[in-house]
Amino acid sequence: MEIDNSKWFLVYTKAREEERAKRNLQNQGFTTFLPMISYEKIKKPSSFSLKAMFPRYLFVKLNLEQDIWSNIRSTRGVSHLVVFGNKLTAVPCSVMEFLKSKVDDQDIIKQRVKRQLFQKGEKLVIKDGVFKGKEATFLTKIGKERVRILLKLMNESIIAEVPDHDIGPKITLDTFKL
Repeated sequence: MEIDNSKWFLVYTKAREEERAKRNLQNQGFTTFLPMISYEKIKKPSSFSLKAMFPRYLFVKLNLEQDIWSNIRSTRGVSHLVVFGNKLTAVPCSVMEFLKSKVDDQDIIKQRVKRQLFQKGEKLVIKDGVFKGKEATFLTKIGKERVRILLKLMNESIIAEVPDHDIGPKITLDTFKL
């Protein structure tokens, strides 16, 4: 039985060339891991953009005793292997296991946008209409299409009623915690 002495290491890529570096490293026979986050676009619900979880970084699995890893530096898309001092430092197995447990089979984490109603007392910035760009405090919903807010205008607090689409929904992202 052969013991696998491979460990994960960090590769620093050229700007916006994570995918290229990954592809070229895989073409050389290296195992790579490039976790991606799929963000739901706020202005276009149900459409997504895909970005590297760690911009300019990807992971490569190496056996320092057997692999010819000196070629990694000259791989297209790669800037260099990450070192601490003069030594390559392996990424802890627990970190890799955790990251791999969060992604799907295509190494993607889907980040969803939640649209919720504002609650009384929550701060907001008006997105449209006469008061666009002004900060306000949400007071209450009035009927189906209007809301009551507290505005500060010329050092005075005033209560105003505006169409609910002027404030839009409260948008939050599902959080991803390491």
